[in-house]
Amino acid sequence: MAMPIFAFLLLGIMLFAFAAIAFFFFVFDHRDKLYTYDDDPLVNSNTFDCEFSRIGGSENEHTAIKISVKDGKARLFYSFRPTNGAPTEKKELDLPDDAADKLKAIYREHCVPVLVDCMNREEIALDAPSELIIYSAGENSYTLSKDQLLPEKDRGIFSETEQLMRSYII
Repeated sequence: MAMPIFAFLLLGIMLFAFAAIAFFFFVFDHRDKLYTYDDDPLVNSNTFDCEFSRIGGSENEHTAIKISVKDGKARLFYSFRPTNGAPTEKKELDLPDDAADKLKAIYREHCVPVLVDCMNREEIALDAPSELIIYSAGENSYTLSKDQLLPEKDRGIFSETEQLMRSYII
């Protein structure tokens, strides 16, 4: 009589443990929907930086585009060297007021604070340039790399950020 009760209790404990593990992974996969921006330093400040860079590759290209926002005023810094030995093109531009809002929209759409926790790929193309996006505000900084295993819906963050930043370069 005691054996079926013990087996039933053991089965219940195991089912509860599997349900808890499944719930944990469900919450872990859906962190971006649960993230609140109440205490996020980038969204809630008028001072932040966003930098897109593409470095290396077979041509040893170097591209750096940085938008720095201070008190609502945005400024773009651009540096481009197409190959080794080529002259570097540099520009500094003042941007319209909506540039900061557009960057913050990309930041929110892809939930960057959650994406930075994605693991790195194991295989990396040696002839491809490395691409980085760095969002920073004060002492807080979030770095995304093209070498990370990003979810399918968030892989476009690199092209979206680069397109937005390049749209301001004359």
